[in-house]
Amino acid sequence: MFTNKKSLLALSVVSALALSGCGTDDDNNKPAPPVEPPVVVVVPPEAPVALSAVVYGNVVDAEDVAALPSTITFFEAGVASENIVDVDGNVTATINSEDGGFVFQIKDGADIDQITAVVTSENYVSKAFVVDLSALSDGDVSVELGLTSADTDGLIVADPVEATISEDGTSATAIEVTVDNSNGATSKVVIPANTVLQDANGNPVTGTVSVKVTTAKPGSAAAAAIVPQGLNSADSTTVLTPVGVTSVEMVNADGVKVKKFSSPINIDMAVRSGTVAPLGLSSQNEATGVWSAESETVTVSADVGSFATNHLTFFAATTSSAVCATPIRFLFSGDTIPNPAGLNLRLSSSDIDYTFPGVKGNLNVPAPLVSFIGVSDTAKTRIRVRDIEGNVWYDSASEVAICGDVNVALTAPAVTYQSETFGITAECSNGDGESVGASGALVKYSRNGKGMKVAKGDGAGNYALTNMVDGETYNVTVKYKGSLKAIGTKAYTVTADGVDESQTELLTCDTTTGSTGSTGGN
Repeated sequence: MFTNKKSLLALSVVSALALSGCGTDDDNNKPAPPVEPPVVVVVPPEAPVALSAVVYGNVVDAEDVAALPSTITFFEAGVASENIVDVDGNVTATINSEDGGFVFQIKDGADIDQITAVVTSENYVSKAFVVDLSALSDGDVSVELGLTSADTDGLIVADPVEATISEDGTSATAIEVTVDNSNGATSKVVIPANTVLQDANGNPVTGTVSVKVTTAKPGSAAAAAIVPQGLNSADSTTVLTPVGVTSVEMVNADGVKVKKFSSPINIDMAVRSGTVAPLGLSSQNEATGVWSAESETVTVSADVGSFATNHLTFFAATTSSAVCATPIRFLFSGDTIPNPAGLNLRLSSSDIDYTFPGVKGNLNVPAPLVSFIGVSDTAKTRIRVRDIEGNVWYDSASEVAICGDVNVALTAPAVTYQSETFGITAECSNGDGESVGASGALVKYSRNGKGMKVAKGDGAGNYALTNMVDGETYNVTVKYKGSLKAIGTKAYTVTADGVDESQTELLTCDTTTGSTGSTGGN
């Protein structure tokens, strides 16, 4: 049978195409899905941990509680402390405060329950304070350090007297400085001719030297107010009471202080009328806050105490008496004490000057503190109770006995107090509203010229501004910590009206990358 070969070939091709699926849409050549860029995810920082307990305080005028620009230096046993740190953990033995406020913590691992603070402020008498740190384990501790103005009645800070000292540290003539004030604040310093003036290391001091004498009327509250703390120990059955005080400072044009002499010099000072000699003599190194009992005694003639010494510092002529052996309790009644700051109770008399800070209820004074303050069994003192801003809640006006129970009837001042919450949020500037509560910050607040307080946080960026005087403007400073440290320190103002306020700060947050999770399709 005859067969057309071309026809058979065509049929074979058609059949092959049919079997291969040619001409359908199921050819397995699907288009590739689009490549999407990674998604940038903004990651807000973790909330900083809460700030551990701090000591916060104010250097103030002892009488009107106005805040004072000041320098505070901390010592332990006469040596600059290495255990006082700022809230960033940096050792800070000295704080220069423009508004009198200061904040510090104790270095991790340090075991100290008190610190000596030597405080100076222009036109005020420098003073050393012993700061109790034992309550720091229970939370923040507030402190008030009151200085006495050089213009205070009963006190005299004499104008400096200059003398020229030769290259060998001597003067060919005697150097004599006399302070004779009509209010009874008198003192006299005589440095014999050819006496070598020396610095703390025994080196001769040369050039022009100025001599400044500070003294106070014996028996006045001013005399007690300028006595540095620490004259009495915390475990004594007797207490020393200053009956005459004087401080002598000498410094040359280069700022080098005269601290010692090659041979004794003579100092006179007024002492309390009727005081019988011999009197004890104690001195306090104004640079370190350390008290020492002198071997010399003070002789007395016509209410003037005289002694010889080979060094310069703060001197106190003292008598001794039995310590108050009856428990001292301050029992409060009347209006409620504001919390959490509490009230400051100040004792001031010719014998005593001491402030109990942050009192929150009836105050039982421990026996060691009774002797440390110098409360004798016959002690009397004026009692004043004020809040941290100086508003008066109680004033005994006159001196009252304090050995035993002391009743204190509080009357709230004629001001309205407000409290409100200051909420702080850190928001990512490079994100879409991601944020975190600004916990762990140091938040301070005060009104102009008044004491500073530290606000307590709730761990979520909300801080309690308490006991503010209604209608007053308060300055708030926030030092951001931990993961928010890059924000730095910011300043705000709030009006005390009881209305909660908030603040948002921006920072650049970390980012990470991700994807939408898309895999494409047919």
